[in-house]
Amino acid sequence: MSRLLNATLVVWFALTSVAVAQPPPSLTPLNDLSVMAREPFQIFDNLYFVGIGEVGSYVIETSEGLILIDTLWDNEGYTDYLLGNIRKVGLDPMDIEYVLILQGHRDHFAGAPALQKVIDAQFGTAEEDRKLMVESFGEYAPRIDFIIEHGDTLTLGDTTINLEITPGHTPGTTSLQFPVYDNGVEYQAYFHGGPSVRSDDPAVARQFIADIERIKKIPNLQVHIGIHFDTYLSGTGDLFDRAALLAERQPGDPHPWVRPEEFQAFLDDRIQRVREQFGDVL
Repeated sequence: MSRLLNATLVVWFALTSVAVAQPPPSLTPLNDLSVMAREPFQIFDNLYFVGIGEVGSYVIETSEGLILIDTLWDNEGYTDYLLGNIRKVGLDPMDIEYVLILQGHRDHFAGAPALQKVIDAQFGTAEEDRKLMVESFGEYAPRIDFIIEHGDTLTLGDTTINLEITPGHTPGTTSLQFPVYDNGVEYQAYFHGGPSVRSDDPAVARQFIADIERIKKIPNLQVHIGIHFDTYLSGTGDLFDRAALLAERQPGDPHPWVRPEEFQAFLDDRIQRVREQFGDVL
């Protein structure tokens, strides 16, 4: 065998080992739509929940179109489910201009390839999590149109989102800070893309804690948006508990998502959980 042919084969094997076929999705209680389907609802004037019982997907409405956050699973029926939920809250999925993928875990990005066949939008994620998607899906990974870097901003119409890379849950977990409105009154919301550590590396844990400490110092954060239904301070109610309070809210009642002191306590709790997870190593 010639050296040239041998070198060609090495390159071919290297390329084909990366471009693996998309693994078929498995059905579990966490992604079974017969179990996890939920009615979508409006949280603020410009923010809507369109996800499932376990994991969130949200739409931010702006004066110039929509921004979709996360795309759920890739099991059969999910594309129609997500598009249908967006329509149920009175929005048109064809108005989606941007899709932000906050982490490279399957429950947050796997629906993107099918969605890209339906809507004409720009898809963005962090570089490290783009790599995770390729590792999982190879050539079937979603198209990524722009890479999110720490400190970036995304402006669409009257809305600007501050984008942050907050690693720990995944290497490129992305978090958002943006305005929400309650009957026209503005509040600052923070949406952490993965407020837990999924690594056994103490350096990752230390970086995560330092980053949470940084977030605690951001002024005027009043609203916490949870990436999963239970990503809230223990004992304060989950996403659907808050939705029930919102549905029953009377004029003059506080908005159940506007709880600045609770968000600070949530961040403290997340730090404590990581310290307990790593013990004396930290």
